[in-house]
Amino acid sequence: MAQARPNVSVRYVTLDVFTKERFKGNPLAIVELPFEEGAFDQQAKQRIACEFNFSETVFLYPQSSEASHRTIDIFTPTEELPFAGHPTIGSLVYLCMSASFADENKEQLFILQTRAGPINATISGHTAAASIPHNVRLHKKPVPWRSVLDAQPSLASVGAGLSTPCPLVSIVKGMTFVLVELPSMEDLAALTVSRAHLGSVEWDQGWESFTAPYFYTIVSEDEEAKHITMRVRMIEPTAGEDPATGSAASALSTYLALQRGTAGSTYSFSIEQGVEMGRRSEIGVRVRLNDSGE
Repeated sequence: MAQARPNVSVRYVTLDVFTKERFKGNPLAIVELPFEEGAFDQQAKQRIACEFNFSETVFLYPQSSEASHRTIDIFTPTEELPFAGHPTIGSLVYLCMSASFADENKEQLFILQTRAGPINATISGHTAAASIPHNVRLHKKPVPWRSVLDAQPSLASVGAGLSTPCPLVSIVKGMTFVLVELPSMEDLAALTVSRAHLGSVEWDQGWESFTAPYFYTIVSEDEEAKHITMRVRMIEPTAGEDPATGSAASALSTYLALQRGTAGSTYSFSIEQGVEMGRRSEIGVRVRLNDSGE
């Protein structure tokens, strides 16, 4: 049975993440947990996340002795996640805006603890940048195009891709995406918000996880500057369409950098999402490959 102590009041706030415009971007609820230990168990958090019915809800633990170190739990309406991008960035920006935080005019180092591990970040004013936790895995078996069509029958007209399998990529264990490149923004716009699931997906052993298709079109690519601009959509049968998906954007950017880059190179990505659903979001990702090209 879910438990929340009776007569416990908590503060919560809603934010729009990955945007500068009200009612755009990806909405996020942040619930500040009380100092009283055990006031909310994980089942109670799940029920609260279901009530908000946002793509994710964050539960922010009270400040410890280290003001620059906070812990969060991340829930969708149906499950807890080890990591997700817009809850991470949204939590950091919320802490930037908090009166309890230090000088907002000075860039400061911050650590946000998630189930996937600690996230090192810099925050200044209302801007946050995070070093995303990663344990990148390109699964051995790509997803057959037929399995993508099971979830998106509208793509049957995209003849060029009918025989092309799609890479299956995890950014961390527990967060996996099928990366589906489409020829044009017209094809991207033709996608439907469907409750149909992907067909056959085969993860590497021990890597079974949340998996969703992430559709993208490359708008422009500057090879000299190593910069790629993309329009994307993420449509998942349980939650519907997501206005901004930081974890998927990280997985896609990492995959493209690994495919194109060389050891020691850095790629940057500008990603636009949520346009078709009226909640335009802007995500920036930078990927640096190490001296081994990883």
